[in-house]
Formats: sequence, structure tokens, C-alpha cells
Amino acid sequence: MTAHPGALELHVEASRIEGVIPPALRGGRVLSNGPGWLDIGGRLAHPFDGHGYVRSFEFQADGSLKLRARFVDTPVYRDELAAGRLVHRGLGTNVGSHFWQNLGVGAPRNVANTTIVPWAGRLLAGWEGGAPYALDPETLATRGEETFGGALAKQATLAHFKIDSAQQRLVSCSIAMGPQTKITFREFDAQGALATTKEVALPGQHFAHDFVITPRWYVLASNPLRMKFGELALTLLGASTLLNSIATKEGPGELYLIPRDRPGPLRTVTLPGPAFVVHYGNAFDEGQTVHVDASLFEHFEFGVEFGYRGPDAPLDPSLPDTRAPQRLYRISVGPNASEASWKQLARHAIDFPRVHPEHDGLDTPALFGTTRADTAHSDPFDSLIRVDLKDPERPSEVWTAKENVLVGEPLLAPEEFVLAVTSAGLEGRSNLCVFKAAELSKGPVASVPLPLLPYAFHGTWSARG
Repeated sequence: MTAHPGALELHVEASRIEGVIPPALRGGRVLSNGPGWLDIGGRLAHPFDGHGYVRSFEFQADGSLKLRARFVDTPVYRDELAAGRLVHRGLGTNVGSHFWQNLGVGAPRNVANTTIVPWAGRLLAGWEGGAPYALDPETLATRGEETFGGALAKQATLAHFKIDSAQQRLVSCSIAMGPQTKITFREFDAQGALATTKEVALPGQHFAHDFVITPRWYVLASNPLRMKFGELALTLLGASTLLNSIATKEGPGELYLIPRDRPGPLRTVTLPGPAFVVHYGNAFDEGQTVHVDASLFEHFEFGVEFGYRGPDAPLDPSLPDTRAPQRLYRISVGPNASEASWKQLARHAIDFPRVHPEHDGLDTPALFGTTRADTAHSDPFDSLIRVDLKDPERPSEVWTAKENVLVGEPLLAPEEFVLAVTSAGLEGRSNLCVFKAAELSKGPVASVPLPLLPYAFHGTWSARG
């Protein structure tokens, strides 16, 4: 993850691929995004602050693969590339070791490093604290900040978007912090025009990274925050960071249901126990009942994500082992209910839960995620898992990589294939692996050898190459 690989143009011939790329995938591609440059001038940025690095894995008609990769050319990236060092403070990163080097907050460090979503003729590289950046869908060249005609201008918009395939809508969620937390959902049509807006205010401060939709609801967990005011004062003085200044607020978990495309009040639903949600799998309506599949932490600590130990120490992939794992639950909310029920869906700890890309907001037969063969921990991930949502009593299907190999987010493609990038840092290589979704535990039907790539956060399948 600390590499700075630069632009890549690579062709992997079919003869070098172990197995055969399924014909159903040829002509399509996998897109991924993540922090491609962390070691900046000898100082390690927090992974949330690393520069966005978008990769396009294009499956060719002859069974070969073309890889194209580019950094997202944000103003922050240009400044630090020219200076050869950190210039802008981030969520978890300070420019220097001395407080006077970090005085002044400046503009948000939008590094567009978290998601990549095709919409309305552009690729959207998302980040948490600002508008996404638009990339050319073929060349990956950066076009600039994408505000959809000003709708997302100066908005802290979540990196995650949702796509309503039935209505051909892209759904965004923006957050504004203050004494209250203002949440604004916007929907854009297939041409990128603003179609609907829904705004609600939540008491206090709340964290959100992801959300889910159904045809009737926008859904997200409360995730209340408390400010560590002493640390916040140090942050303002240049001696700490924003991530060190916030903590989760303990108490029963809550879920918010916000009516979508119709009037009605915000519904606050109490969960059976503590719950902090970073990633959701899906949500759907069953009559007047709402079901939500989500990976839940009982407690979450900010600042140590992905093994970060500060600007002067290497990442420690084992660091997440020190926290309690996240578990996949189905949360069910009955008609007009103020309390939910839930059921754990798998023995393994699960993150990056994903369903078929056309099933967002709909009942779906299976969910895939990253996990550990060791059921006591969440990450670092060495396995993929398939959870049968129609028969929850059926044991989950798990595939585990070789020792010292990290496994990335599962991405679902047409004809029920699953793709994931694995990273063998000790061997200096990555592989793009293709699995049959219904036979995950049998291992990949194709594995494409690649140079070692930085670890990616999120990606998607795109039908056009």
C-alpha cells in the first residue's frame, strides 16, 4: 500500500493466465480505487489520506487482459507530486512532526481514493469529505471535480453511492456536521440531472461512510460520535488529527429510516444491542417490513485503520486483530415498529459485504464478503465468503488464499461470477482472481498474474470495456 507505482499500461496475454477467462466477462472490465501513494517524502500518510489510484482491468475478446492505472489528478496530488512531500493536512495525517508545521486547516484534503462508479458518461472517484472527481471512462484522465451542476458543490458527500437499476438513478448522501447532523440524499437520472432531494436533521454528531436503499426507504445506522475536546484543541493547534479527536458514543444501536420519494417523518428504530456500521450489504422491503444486511461492530476505534501506527512507522497489518471483529447481521424492522430484531448470518467475521450490482434495494439470494479463515477476527482479510440469504442455516462457503496473501473486496459480475484482487507483498505480485459465485470454495477458474498493486478500497464491475 505504500508504493507509488505511477501510470500503468500492461497487457497480460491469455497464455500467461492460469485457467481461462469466462466468455461472459470478455468485453467488460473491473474498476477499483484505493490509496496508491502513502509514503510521501519519507512520511507515511494515513490510508484514508493516500492519493487515489484507479485501476481498470479490461477483459479482451481473445481471453487476455489489459490493465490501465492512473492517479486521480487532484490539486492535492499535483501539489505533493511537485513538492515531493506532504503539503496538505488530512483526516489522519499531519504535514510535519512539529505543531507549527500543521497550523491552519485549509481546504479539505480531497484525494478521491475510496470508490469508483460509472455514471452518465464519466467515472466518479469518491471520497468522504468533498465532491467526487470525474474521470474519462476510457483513458482514466481526470476531468475535474464533479458537482452535477452545482448540486454537490461544497458538500461533504459520502464516497459510497447507490444505483437503483429499476429507476436508473444514482443516489448520493451528503453530511454537514454541527450541533445537528444534516443528511441530504440526492438522486440523479441517467443523464446526471438532479431528480430528487431529501433532507433530514439528526440530533448530535454522527458518522457515516455507507448507506443502503430500498424502493421505499433510505437507511443508515446512527453511529453517534462524541468529540474528544482536548484532542480537538490539539488538532486545531497542529498537534493532533481529526481522527484522533472523535470517538464512538456508547449506547444501544439505532437505525434511521428516511422515506424515499414520498413525504413522511424520519423513523428512529432501536437495535437489540450496540452497533456501529461502516459497510452495509443490502436492504429490501418485504411488504411493510424492512430488512437490512450490515456488518456490525460492537465498538469501533478511529485512527488505527489498516494497521496505521503514525507517520514514522510502517503499516502493521496485524493491528486490527486487537479489536473485536464485525459480524454480519440481518436487521428486520416491522411495520411502524420502534424496535428491530436481528439475526447473525455467518460464523465468520465479515467486511466489504456485496450483492449483485443490479440487486441494490431488492431481495437477493446471496451475499459475498471478505473474511478471515480464523473466525475470531475480521481483518487483515485472507478469504472470501458466500452467505446464502435464502437458507441462512446453510453453512457459508469460504475460499482461503495462501499464507501471507491479502484478499481484496469481492466484486460481482454478470453470469454470477465474483472477482477479487489478491496481494502477495512478500512475493511482490498481485493476482486478479475470477470465481464462479456458486462454487466459491473450489477456487478461481482464472487467475491473472500482475505486478504488486497498492491495496484497493472499493471497486465495481463495468459492462463496457
